[in-house]
Amino acid sequence: MPEFRELMAGQLGIWYAQQLAPENPAYNIAEYLDIRGELDVELLVEALWRMVDETDGFRVRFREIDGVPMQYVDDTRDYAIHHVDVSGEPDPEAAAERWMRSDVGRGGDLCAGWLFTFAAITLAPDRHFLYQRSHHIVMDGHGGAMAAARTAEIYTALLEGRPRVGGERESVHALFDAERAYRDSADYARDRDYWQSALSDLPEPSQPGGAGHPGHSARSLPNPPEWHFAGIDPEQAAALKTAARRMGTSLAGLMISAAAVYMHCLTGDRDVVIGVAVLGRAGPRERAIPGMKANLAPIRVTMGPGTPIQDVVRQTARAVRDGLRHQRYRYEEILRDLKLVNREALCPLEVNFVSFDYPVRFGECAAVQHNLSTGPINGTRISVYASSGEDIDFKIDANRDSAGVAPAADISRRFRNIVRWLATASPADTVSQAGLLDPEERRRVLTGWNDTVVGLPGASVVELFEARAAVVPGAVAVVCDGVVVSFGELEGRANRLARYLVAQGVGRESVV
Repeated sequence: MPEFRELMAGQLGIWYAQQLAPENPAYNIAEYLDIRGELDVELLVEALWRMVDETDGFRVRFREIDGVPMQYVDDTRDYAIHHVDVSGEPDPEAAAERWMRSDVGRGGDLCAGWLFTFAAITLAPDRHFLYQRSHHIVMDGHGGAMAAARTAEIYTALLEGRPRVGGERESVHALFDAERAYRDSADYARDRDYWQSALSDLPEPSQPGGAGHPGHSARSLPNPPEWHFAGIDPEQAAALKTAARRMGTSLAGLMISAAAVYMHCLTGDRDVVIGVAVLGRAGPRERAIPGMKANLAPIRVTMGPGTPIQDVVRQTARAVRDGLRHQRYRYEEILRDLKLVNREALCPLEVNFVSFDYPVRFGECAAVQHNLSTGPINGTRISVYASSGEDIDFKIDANRDSAGVAPAADISRRFRNIVRWLATASPADTVSQAGLLDPEERRRVLTGWNDTVVGLPGASVVELFEARAAVVPGAVAVVCDGVVVSFGELEGRANRLARYLVAQGVGRESVV
């Protein structure tokens, strides 16, 4: 008989959202590693079997008992680890992409079976994809990265014929227990008080759109977002790292500051709140267990055009530091506490700094990570990949169904403009110097849209008005506070006022 456990708070929000749209695949998170070199695919499949055997977070299943969702770890081994060979296809990469996209698009019936897929996909003798997909209710991105790293570790040990490094991971039950203990502790109340104090006096936002979060609103699930992937070269990446040191922060802190500046330049809001993806875990023990604990921390920064960038960076660092201390308190609960459940614009922009390292080698084979899906999003998410190598890459996910959200490619270009400015900015440079627009956009705004020169007759404004009033006296001339005045009425009022002023001795050049 399995041991049934209640769902954790983050899981519960996902459960109810998914129940209203069981066929919507929005909560599937997926990625693949592009492995180049002479890979032993049979050993890779065996490594995947062993990794899933020792990672019971993937083997969590769900059942409703008396109308209450419960979860349990299933120890039966009736799931599949796939080997897909597309090397005979005319375009193997396109065929692999179709197979993976088909799997990512599977519905999210949480009681229908296993909620994960692992596959080794052969494109050529020297090229393979390691694909993994799981429902967000069982696994977050941190857990997925640990699974990929562990698979590489097991594969390399099998290939070299040596004993496998390490043993089984601690059970996901430890995360369930930690969640229950936290919610019964004084830390829970302290975290709630912190977020209420930090966010209770927020002004009404003007930001367009809203950002998704792990506990998305149960009323609807958004469609898959539009995405755009771009990077900066090693020289620019090195300059950014130097700039972070110059301003006394980390690369992650500088990227979060860049996101805050981007939102200020985009909206003009002086009080900016962005969502920062956090692990939602306390201490190394919880961080070592793959499962679903990811959360969103609202980071609040205040700035104006004259604010030095150093001040923005310091505010961001302080807000992130304090937010991490209270990261276990769920974002959904923050919204409910502040009576903002329907205010999707609390965090119109989400930043995910991918700091955990992906495996780069399977034996002698190099591997590069590619994201396919990161879960639902209402507005915009900027993912920054800087975990290995010298490049820094940006993936923009944009929900175009949300009002005011620009195309992903436009967001990517403008955000990278801010990033490039930060790479050379001095601490005293002000936010007004940040270049949101590229040269072509600036030319269009300043020159193209202002090209409004038209030919005018040689008459005064008064003469033009009188001519208009004679032709269409009943047409609307002025609307103010609900009061509508026609051209004829306005001309009559103006003439009466003029006659009164003349009777009082007012003439040309008189100050009234």
